[in-house]
This record gives sequence, structure tokens and C-alpha cells, in this order.
Amino acid sequence: MKILITGSRGQLGSDLVKYFTTDFEVLGVDIKEMDVTDPAEVSETFDSFRPDIVLHAAAYTDVDGAEADTEPVMKVNAEGTAHIAQSCKEHGARMVYYSTDYVFDGRKGAPYMESDVPFPINEYGRSKLEGEKRVAEILDNFTVLRTAWLYGAYGKNFVRAVIRRGWQQIRAKHDGQIVTSVKVVNDQAGNPTWTMEVARQTRVVIENNLRGIIHATAEGETTWYDFAKEIFEYLKMPVYISPCSSEEYGSAAVRPANSSLENVVLKKAGLNVMRDYKAALFEFLSQTGELTE
Repeated sequence: MKILITGSRGQLGSDLVKYFTTDFEVLGVDIKEMDVTDPAEVSETFDSFRPDIVLHAAAYTDVDGAEADTEPVMKVNAEGTAHIAQSCKEHGARMVYYSTDYVFDGRKGAPYMESDVPFPINEYGRSKLEGEKRVAEILDNFTVLRTAWLYGAYGKNFVRAVIRRGWQQIRAKHDGQIVTSVKVVNDQAGNPTWTMEVARQTRVVIENNLRGIIHATAEGETTWYDFAKEIFEYLKMPVYISPCSSEEYGSAAVRPANSSLENVVLKKAGLNVMRDYKAALFEFLSQTGELTE
């Protein structure tokens, strides 16, 4: 089986390539090899490789940047996704599109199920929801995997960023400099999810031919602040950390207050392999030495 993976040098795409290369013929492409916003480049790649399955992980993921300039995020996440879906249709390939918890507004007060109606409150969420709609309009053989709060060994993510900030504080204290507390938002809740877990779940979804919209996040929810505390405690890093509100933190984009997802479809099918977020986090930290040095 031939698998085409877009966004192959990104956070999720990198782990998808790493995981699937073991047992399948994989072609990983990123913007240098194939710009998803260029339908001619997409078509050429499909004609050359002729994939059976496409894992579409390429995305514009700068949530705050999208607020200032809405055109690029929509062009990549909606139009680019439509180009991939159209080529999948022409080649009879199955498509897996990775979406986000940010398609919801976070006001439900309980984890969102696949049957809940999306209502995004930022441009990134709107663009990813539009991508979902384009896929469903073009294809019958597709899966939308909504995941959340991704972290991994590659790219920018919360886990890597907060560890760097922690080490900066520790070094400053060691050098006798003024030490400031690491402030972390404490009024947003969600499911921190390791990208390698998403890769494993993707294989289960493909092999069992699950279609439609599927939630695939780690089990359990937490806040960014509590998540940071768990990281520092596991790594035994003596870091001063303090909670703050989203308003105090001052991000450009509004985030959902609680965008936790429930993996209802996977559980009903008996195919949920997503672990508790703490178990996944601790395995990730134990394997990723460069983050702890």
C-alpha cells in the first residue's frame, strides 16, 4: 500500500512518516516538494506516486498569525485541502484529513462529541472547519480525524517551549540573575496529545475502514498550567511557575475555554487506542533526551 503524507516536515507529519515507513511505501512531501495551494503541483505528485491513501497533515497552524492575515490560512487549510481531496477523487485514493478541537467554541461545559455542531471562534478554527466541509463535499471515502493540543519531537509545540523556558529560568538563577516566574494560562482546558499516538490511531482507523468525522485525542483533560506543572515535576526541574488568565497572557486569537474532545466513534467501535495523556506524556519525555538537556 502506497501512502502519501503531506506536511512531512511538520510536527504531526514527521511522526506519521516515521511510523508508517516501517511497513508501507511512503512518500512524504512538504511545501518544497508540493505546495498544496497549487493544484498543478498536487496533480503532478499524485500522477507520479499514485497513492492508495493520503494522510493530509499539511496546514497553516499559526493560530495568532491567522488573525492578522486571514487569506493565507484559508488558502492552505481550505483551498489546499480541496485540491488534495480532488486529486484523491481522481485517483481513487482514500483521504485522512487532520482537523482540530478549535472547530468548537469551548462553551459546552463538557467534552465535545462528533455529533456536536462546530462553531469556531478564531480564524484558524474557521479555516480547518472549512477544510472539513470541502473534503466531505468532494469525497465519499474519507476520514476527518480531529485531534488537539498536539506535541511531539519536531516543530513548535507547548511541551518543547515550556521546557526551554524552564531551563532559561534555571540558568538565570544559577548565574545570579533576576528570576521571573514562568506564566502559563490556566483558564483553557483540553486534551494534550502526542503526535505518535495520533499516528498509531490513524493506522487503526485505516485498517478498520472507519469513515467520517472521528475524534482522536488523548484521554483525560487538563489546563495548560497543570500540564506545565506535570512536565516540570516529571523532569524534576525546580521551576517557578504561576497561573495567569488568557486575557493576561494577551494572545491575538481567542481560544476556546474548554475544547476537550470525547472519542465516541472510536470507543463505540472498540478501536480507541489513545492513552491517558499523562502516560503518553511521560513516555514521550522519557524518550526525548534533547528536550531535557
